[in-house]
Amino acid sequence: MHLSFDLYPQYLKRFSDAFNPKKATRLRYQIHAMRNYAYRTENGKRTGPFPQVRTEGSLELETNNADLKQSKTIQVRHIRSWSTWTNQKHSSAQTLEARIRYEAKNYGHPSEWDMRYRSDPVLPVKSYRYTATAPFQHKGFASEKKISIQGDSKTPIEYKFQSPLSTFYTLIDCMQSGAVKPGTIDYLDDLTMFRPGLNLLELPDQTIEIEGTPTDLHGFALAGPAILPLYFWMDSQSRILAIIGRNVAYTLTHAENS
Repeated sequence: MHLSFDLYPQYLKRFSDAFNPKKATRLRYQIHAMRNYAYRTENGKRTGPFPQVRTEGSLELETNNADLKQSKTIQVRHIRSWSTWTNQKHSSAQTLEARIRYEAKNYGHPSEWDMRYRSDPVLPVKSYRYTATAPFQHKGFASEKKISIQGDSKTPIEYKFQSPLSTFYTLIDCMQSGAVKPGTIDYLDDLTMFRPGLNLLELPDQTIEIEGTPTDLHGFALAGPAILPLYFWMDSQSRILAIIGRNVAYTLTHAENS
């Protein structure tokens, strides 16, 4: 079994319904993360440590059909929430909502986007004065090898890119529609952090048991400087069932054509 499945295979779900990734789609992923370890007492002996995995948010993506110019739009709602310890209630939440216009080919090159981000309390309010941040909004544009992000300040943030440009969200859609091949890309992480010179590598095919049934998977790894690898695993219908890396796993819970 590929090392990326060490903690998360039991969270994967099988899908039997027909699904056309080249049509408009609605996807929902649940986010799981391993945050700490626990010990158990068995027959009077302490055993462990055992990794503790819990849900930490969700990712929702909705795309429209490509138009005659092969331009698409994707709506994003990405929520991450957690607590300091596994048995505590979640005391922090970050929400990213975005609308991205992008190319339906070439790794999902974004042309323009609107993003809104907000953070709820970082730790229990009783311990800290800091309870939340005001919503942050920005607009972004990418053309002629230049990215421009306009936020609250009057001066935009600019980056220059050399390789095909992509984002986490548009890459998911383009992988499912078969538009992605191994190669070098420049990557806009969370629509704000520019990570140039990353590599998309084809993963060896895997067969793992999902809900009691052997399932064939294929996919890609995204790796390179200043980023922990991300593994994108797809089933035979090219649905991305899991995205695993950075100590978290995104597992598909809902997929349909809209």
